[in-house]
Amino acid sequence: MTNTAIYLRLSRDSENSTSIETQRAAAHRWLEAHGHNPADAVEYIDAGVSGAKPLEQRKGMRELMAARPAVIVAWKLDRYARSVSEFLRLVAWAESRGASLATTDGTIDTTSPTGRMVATVLAALAEWERSMITARITEGHGTRRAQGRWPSGKAPFGYRIERRDGAAYLAVDDEQAALIRKAVAKLVDDGTVTGTAPMVGLSERQWRFLLKAPILRGQREHKGELVLADDGITPVQFGEPILTAADAQAVRKRLDALATGADRAPRRAAPLCSGMGFCYRCSGRLTGGTSEGVDRYKCKAGHVSVTAVQMDQRVEAEFLTRFGSFTETVIRREGGNDLSAEMLEAQEQAARLGKRMATAGPLMMGTLEELSAELEAAYAALRAAHDPEVREVPVPTGRTLTEAWSDPAERPRLLAAMGLRVELGPRAADDRLSISWGSVPEDDVS
Repeated sequence: MTNTAIYLRLSRDSENSTSIETQRAAAHRWLEAHGHNPADAVEYIDAGVSGAKPLEQRKGMRELMAARPAVIVAWKLDRYARSVSEFLRLVAWAESRGASLATTDGTIDTTSPTGRMVATVLAALAEWERSMITARITEGHGTRRAQGRWPSGKAPFGYRIERRDGAAYLAVDDEQAALIRKAVAKLVDDGTVTGTAPMVGLSERQWRFLLKAPILRGQREHKGELVLADDGITPVQFGEPILTAADAQAVRKRLDALATGADRAPRRAAPLCSGMGFCYRCSGRLTGGTSEGVDRYKCKAGHVSVTAVQMDQRVEAEFLTRFGSFTETVIRREGGNDLSAEMLEAQEQAARLGKRMATAGPLMMGTLEELSAELEAAYAALRAAHDPEVREVPVPTGRTLTEAWSDPAERPRLLAAMGLRVELGPRAADDRLSISWGSVPEDDVS
């Protein structure tokens, strides 16, 4: 059994901590003063380990207990443990093995009943001090949350830390916020999380977490719950919103659609005339497919089939001949004031208020009724301003349809806008493709 042991522990290196070297020097002086040779002592070190951690979960302490030394010395009591229960466990272990515990400041010496009593009292004081520090930290975090102050750590993507009145607050990072809004617009417009993550420079996991978090609305969660003001109803604003309520709602809907597969992108590009070709016999839509390595349009019932090249080239030639000189227009939506997302947020706030009123006593009821009246007034104002009707205005793009056709991705849209319908006739027909167009303006297309 090792005769003497030195236990050294340090939670973290900082100017407020006592270094391992300082602890070691004090232990050597104590050993010499008590008739021990420091050179014979074995050191057991736990660096970067909290004193609140159980004894067995510290590598150095675990090795010390396995070695069973006769005398163990540490710098101070809190080096052994910061909870009464853990320190008393160490004292019981030492007594059962005939070992004694000591500290270099002379406050602990378990070789006598008085020393054991003093050790217990000091351990209780150390635990009380630690609990008070924890309580102050917890209270401080709660105060900062209620005031909309950023508690600690790095600002979330899209924001930066701004110091005001000696406190930290979130301010919008204009450059990062612009990337977020651009990526969100792409996501909502049939994009994917994987495809839009590189637009903001985040991993897919980071981007998905950011999209789901309330921080893009300037709010945050604590322990899985939205941080609310003292009234328990109104969300605390930690910063200006990066996304509007409507944008945030659109993101939630898009993520839900992607998660359920309701709006999953097709595995391969649809054929040029997809949805616009029909069988002469059953009037069923022609589907795209491959036969012996050749792309074809086929009737599901198997009545007719034609190569994709034959139909696509014929449609392209007729489209350009008939409409190539037309001016392209696109539909721009103007007007409207869709406040449905803001109204939904107000309804969620009303639900929280309702739960609070259901359990409130007479003292709080007056305050809650005032909040209810304010919320009702705000909701009424939203309903009065809510006008989701949008006007569709055709706007010329400045290019001809021939120029627009040069972009393959635009071609199905152009054909659909012109009302294309292709009927595929029997194999014996001289001209199997009967092409017709819908009602088309004289000089434009949308």
